[in-house]
Amino acid sequence: MPGVTRSALEPRGALHGGAGVELQVTESLLREFLALLEAAQEELNRRWNDQEKSGCHADRA
Repeated sequence: MPGVTRSALEPRGALHGGAGVELQVTESLLREFLALLEAAQEELNRRWNDQEKSGCHADRA
């Protein structure tokens, strides 16, 4: 950004279009997203395993 001085050591990232964003903010959002993604993966794994146990699982050719 013109006229704004930033330390080279200050953590910053850039959004699409060049808008600056504080990495501390995005880090917490990323951690929350990854936790939700992991929970969804565990749920899908549980469902997949339940289908295999019940014999309802159809293998792809």
